[in-house]
Formats: sequence, C-alpha cells, structure tokens
Amino acid sequence: MYEHLEEELISNIVNELPKKERQIYQAFIEIEDILIHEADTYEQLRNLVSIYSPHKRIAEKLGVSLEELLEQLSDIDEKVTRKLEKRKTFLYWKSKL
Repeated sequence: MYEHLEEELISNIVNELPKKERQIYQAFIEIEDILIHEADTYEQLRNLVSIYSPHKRIAEKLGVSLEELLEQLSDIDEKVTRKLEKRKTFLYWKSKL
C-alpha cells in the first residue's frame, strides 16, 4: 500500500515540474522501465544500457552534451526526492493528528 502511495506522490510531483524538466525525467523513466522489463539480471540491464546508450540519444535529441544532460537529470532527481520527502513527512505528521 505504501509503495503505491509513494508512486502516486512521485507522479504528482513530476506533473508539477516545468515542462522541459518533466519531459527529461519522464523520458528516462520510460527508458529505464523498458530496459528493466527486458533484462532478467542486473548484468543484462547494464549490457542493454551500454548497447542502446539511451542517455546519449536523449542528449543528442535535446541538443546538449551528455554531461549537461546528466547534470540536469541529477538536479531534477534531487528536486523530486526533496519534494517527496517533504510530502511524506507532511503525511506522516498529518496522520498523527
């Protein structure tokens, strides 16, 4: 139950991101989901990422360097994580009232 709630919170947070950030984040999540579904092991997942180079493809599509894209993704992920923690804390305290 809590996992579903966390997924819903993340979805809401992502939907609140500025359009460009939301598109970058969602593109990576979609690619990760596809590759995770295709791989049976962590090693297979690493091989698929190496073969398909999704990070490089997205960077090229957006017209930025791989380093810039990874930095943007890290910033977005950090923002989502901070907001998620705040909302979880709020829900925790609200449930205690």
